[in-house]
Amino acid sequence: MVILVITIALIAAATPDLLPASPGVDNNIQKVAATAIFVTSYLALAIGKVPGLNIDRAWIALVGAGLMVASGALSLEDAYKAIDLDTITLLLGMMILVASLRLSGFFAISTVWIVEHAKKPLILLCAVTATSGIFSAFLVNDAICLVLAPLVLELTLRMERKPIPYLLALAMASNVGSTATITGNPQNIMIGSFSHIPYIKFTLALMPVALIGLVITVGLVALFYREEFGNTGYLTVKKRAKLSRVMGKELAPAANTV
Repeated sequence: MVILVITIALIAAATPDLLPASPGVDNNIQKVAATAIFVTSYLALAIGKVPGLNIDRAWIALVGAGLMVASGALSLEDAYKAIDLDTITLLLGMMILVASLRLSGFFAISTVWIVEHAKKPLILLCAVTATSGIFSAFLVNDAICLVLAPLVLELTLRMERKPIPYLLALAMASNVGSTATITGNPQNIMIGSFSHIPYIKFTLALMPVALIGLVITVGLVALFYREEFGNTGYLTVKKRAKLSRVMGKELAPAANTV
C-alpha cells in the first residue's frame, strides 16, 4: 500500500510535464493522489504505525504532508499557510509547563491528597474525574492523560481496586474537561487563535457544557461498572505495588506522605 501511494503521488507529480496540454487529466490524477494519500495517512495514524517501517504518528503525518506537496495536490505556499505557528508555540509552552509540574511532584501530591479524602469507590471515581477534567481544562489534555494514568493505576492497585473504570474515567474526563477553555486542547487553541474570542468569554460559554459532561461521565462509568461502585465499604491503602518500580521515584515523596 505504501509503495502504491508513493507511485500514485509520483505519477501525479510527473503528469503535468508528460501531458502539458491536458489540465483536466492533471486535476483528476491529483485528486486521486490526494484521496489515496489522505486515506492511507489516516489509516496509518489510526493504527499508530506502518508495518515494516520504523515510524510513528508524527513521521506518518510528515510523510503524508510531504507526499501531498510532491504530488501537486497542495502547493508549497498553501502548505506553509496550513501551519499555525501560534498554536504550535502555545502547545509547546503548555507541554513544558506540564513536564515541570510532573517533575516537581505536583501531580503525585494531588493524587495522594485524593487518596486521603476519597474513602469510598464512588467518591474516588468522582475525585479522579474532577481532577482529570480540571487539569485538562487548563493544560493540554493529552499530556494530562500521560501524567495521571500511571499515578491512578498505581493507587488503584494499592487500594486493591480494578483500575479499568478509573482509567476510563480519567481518559473520558480529560476529553470532556478540555472543552472548557481555549488551552484545553489543540482544536480549541486554533479556534481561539482564528476567532480572537477572549479566554474568559470562551470559558464562560463552554464551562457549563464541560461540567455536565463530567457528571455524565461519572454516571456512565458507575452504571457500567456497578459491581465496582456498588460496594459501600471504605477504601484502604495497601503496600505499594510492584508497578511503582517501573514509575521510578515520581511517587516516592507522595508515598511517604500516605
